[in-house]
Amino acid sequence: MTRLLVSVRSAAEARDALAAGVDLVDLKEPLRGALGAVDWEVAAEVALLAAGRTPLSMALGELMDGGTDTVHTVPPGVAYVKLGMAGAAIQADWPRRWRTALAPLPDCAAPVAVVYADWRNAHAPRPNDVLAQGRELGCGALLVDTWRKSAGGLLDCITSRELADLLSSARAAGMLGVVGGSLTWDTVAPVLDLAPDYVAVRGAVCRGSRLEALDGKLVERWVERVHGGSHRNECCSPANPG
Repeated sequence: MTRLLVSVRSAAEARDALAAGVDLVDLKEPLRGALGAVDWEVAAEVALLAAGRTPLSMALGELMDGGTDTVHTVPPGVAYVKLGMAGAAIQADWPRRWRTALAPLPDCAAPVAVVYADWRNAHAPRPNDVLAQGRELGCGALLVDTWRKSAGGLLDCITSRELADLLSSARAAGMLGVVGGSLTWDTVAPVLDLAPDYVAVRGAVCRGSRLEALDGKLVERWVERVHGGSHRNECCSPANPG
């Protein structure tokens, strides 16, 4: 069954997400980019709040932009950590840098292989290269996301066939498959049809853009939609509940 991941930037948003019944709470500061890291104090507070209630993941920024510095700020209770690959394709030794960056991680935190669907614009490695390296590093999940949030949604950057192939390869490698990338109520249907382990959203459950506050009611509707596993409620979008 596909589950719902919601990205939060504060303990208050985490409370709303937990109350709505999300399956995985993700720590991310959208003002700092596609995978911007929250401050350590925020991460520690949310980790205490979510302990025993739901798994946590945490964005650590981009590998090439100093994301390695934030690896040391992962609090206990975080199950998955993500380093973005924007700019990494320019450096031939990006696999070594990635491995070195992950070395200080606590044993309880599994790395996530991050594929940017708009990898050309991000100057990130090719998706299959990231997946292959992630397999070697023992990544627990593959995240397919978008880097430039203003350039359209996920399926503007990657075909459903390409996405299906990535998810299939991730499963074969023993990784969870997570799909995000500015998904909306109207565009999530073909993603749900592919049955990823998680659908990841932020902007779709905010009161406006992804930079604004989380809306608990929208989160609740997304929980119902994703857990339903179909698009039978397409006509009843949050903006037009009918």
